[in-house]
Amino acid sequence: MKALINTAFALSVSFASLAQAQEVSMTTTNWAPFYGNELEQGGFISTIVSESFKASGYQSQLEFTQWKEAMRLVKSGEKDVLVGAYYSEDRAQDYHVSIPIYSVLTGVIKQEGLDLDFYSSFEMLNQYKIGKMEGSVISQSFDAFPFESIQGYNGAEEGLRALAKGDINLYADNLSVVKSIAGKIGIDPSQLSMVQPPIEKNDLYVMISKNIKDAEKIRDDFNAGFIMIQANGTYEKILKQFEQL
Repeated sequence: MKALINTAFALSVSFASLAQAQEVSMTTTNWAPFYGNELEQGGFISTIVSESFKASGYQSQLEFTQWKEAMRLVKSGEKDVLVGAYYSEDRAQDYHVSIPIYSVLTGVIKQEGLDLDFYSSFEMLNQYKIGKMEGSVISQSFDAFPFESIQGYNGAEEGLRALAKGDINLYADNLSVVKSIAGKIGIDPSQLSMVQPPIEKNDLYVMISKNIKDAEKIRDDFNAGFIMIQANGTYEKILKQFEQL
């Protein structure tokens, strides 16, 4: 009888924990085709993140804003989770960083007509006007290089418009993102290409605010959930659903 009572108590505690699942607030920017407010389920990266939290017993809500604002909200603890960020040592000072969840290529994008197909050094790129998203990480070496003319923009759309107008010669980002945006704002995506070689193969991470309660536990629980959805096939199903394999 005592064993039955203990079992019943354990089950009641378990069900109560599920019923009171912790909710995490998440934020990021519009960065299609990886994540964005106009994409199905917020995009495949957003879906991977929410399913990872769900596997560990969390509920999650995602809001989209400008990238620099998203970072500020999470750094301050007004939001819990930053979705889809590149790693940097500076960011690791402000956020608890997850295990990597996906990889993307980053490089400098040009319009057709610019006589630059290959580069061999950042010194070679330094003769051009370059744009990037304000607050974004391209690579450790790129971000540390003292470019003479580099401009930050509030979002990829603003940077791409500047490229189209000729205010800049190159825009540093992911080519799929840039082409996705181009079609929406009246720019022919076929006129855009990445100067070779790519600058970096960057992993995407989830970053947890250090200014919230149980921040490290939330990071560790996310990691455990992410491993679970890889093991049970959910991760592959999400990629296939969004045709990213």
